[in-house]
Amino acid sequence: MSLALIAVAAAGAVQFLDRSHQYRRLLASGEQALRARDYYLAIEAFTGALAWRPDSMVAYYRRGEAYRGLRRDDEAARDLREASRLSPSAPQPLVALGELYDLKGEPAQAANWYGQAATRLKDEDPQVLYALALARYRAGSPATAIEPLERAVANRAGRPEAYYLLGLLHRDTQRLEAAISALEQAVRLDPSLVAAREELADAYRAQNRPVEEMRELQALAALDQQVGRRVAIALAELRGGQLDGALGTLTQAAARSPNDSQVQLAIGRVHLARAERSRDPAAVRRALDALEAALGGTARRSEGLALYGRALFLAGELVEAERILREAIATTPLTSEAFAYLADAAEALSHELDARDALINLDVLRGSTAPADERIARARRIGLLSLQGEDGRTAVRYLDRAVNAEPRDVPTLGLLARAQWLAGDPDAARRTLARGLEVDPENGDLRLLGRTIR
Repeated sequence: MSLALIAVAAAGAVQFLDRSHQYRRLLASGEQALRARDYYLAIEAFTGALAWRPDSMVAYYRRGEAYRGLRRDDEAARDLREASRLSPSAPQPLVALGELYDLKGEPAQAANWYGQAATRLKDEDPQVLYALALARYRAGSPATAIEPLERAVANRAGRPEAYYLLGLLHRDTQRLEAAISALEQAVRLDPSLVAAREELADAYRAQNRPVEEMRELQALAALDQQVGRRVAIALAELRGGQLDGALGTLTQAAARSPNDSQVQLAIGRVHLARAERSRDPAAVRRALDALEAALGGTARRSEGLALYGRALFLAGELVEAERILREAIATTPLTSEAFAYLADAAEALSHELDARDALINLDVLRGSTAPADERIARARRIGLLSLQGEDGRTAVRYLDRAVNAEPRDVPTLGLLARAQWLAGDPDAARRTLARGLEVDPENGDLRLLGRTIR
């Protein structure tokens, strides 16, 4: 090799080494600035590093992190995407993109990037799988979040927040037993995890397991001394029919917080439950007094108005009860029991279609969460009120639903036949009447009805 060629090669080697040295120096300077949260200096250093090495995944990735620190999300996303393009096997830019969209409140986008990162990591990082599941849950896709979270739990046992999230996912996909199992594990791992205990108490209540529900409510009260915890215990006692116990718990709570409207609302509810059972005027009066006090505070107004309207109904003040209950259903956040109470008050005042409409709204709100027998009884009552209000078409729709659930219910078959006749469908009325007579050939009401709809 000639001396000239050797000189050129040597110069090139020196230039390469110099570029490499400058690149590493700027990269180290950027890392130091990033650790010190001097994001502007970090961006300047990483930009300089990219001038020396334009294909540096690390420089793009770390500059993207610096842009994230300044909340310059578009520039951060641009650099992180470029880092991922330059190094398709690297999960770090993908995780950073997931975190970026998480902070922006775009969980569907976050889930997309976390999902890609999880694929590249091949389940080696349970934290990414947890982040993926959480993002999918926040994006409204709980069913798709279960599988990655179960993989995360299998890879790293002992994380209570993962079991808590798994419980929420199973709850939202109607797997109550699995939800309870996951929540119980979360509580075993961290007995102080309040959110998990709250969900577990609700799940036990949904399964009609009052002993387990009470255990969780008492544990919550021990962890959290707020008066609302004592109210929750009292309401559980009330649901279990322990009215004296509930009143005792609330009396203790009232002694600690005499002006707490939440306590007064619960006391009113207990007295109202007693009045429902006994129609005792003294219990009604005590309920009204407590509920008046609650309505002067910060307790949920719709609930307070609903209970107060019910107490007025039991006191025989029907017109005022209906007025108050109409106010209750116009107040948000809405309590569904207001519609049930309004239906009773309106029906007692012979406002059949108003009562019917209140029950239809209640049916929509409760939906499939109500027990089947409750839904059937409500459909029958809506049909009967519609008949009384001479609305045959609505009567047919709801009575048909009741008959489909109980095909051999002769009184309801009779009502459906009357509704079909009123709605102008005599052929359907005759067929329904024949079904009823097939079940009970000697039924006098059906025979009488048959003479009307010949």
